[in-house]
Amino acid sequence: MLVKHPYEKLQRLQVLSMILALVLAIVALAQQAFSWTVLAMFYMLALSFMFEGMVELQKRNTFHFISQVIRALLIAIFSTFLFF
Repeated sequence: MLVKHPYEKLQRLQVLSMILALVLAIVALAQQAFSWTVLAMFYMLALSFMFEGMVELQKRNTFHFISQVIRALLIAIFSTFLFF
């Protein structure tokens, strides 16, 4: 019987959001324009940091949780501000 890692779901979501951010970045580079794909890429990157922060919160590592959440919020806020 295999026991799942307690943070496996969040870690999979983190990797998935990083892969989506990479795909969106490649699409944005192919378009050679600052479009909605760039904004979506930054949102996916921020989401990846949020998932990593949630793992740290479950590990009871408050400092790393707060730093990841601040990092995610800064990316989301400034990318939105620059886009609009």
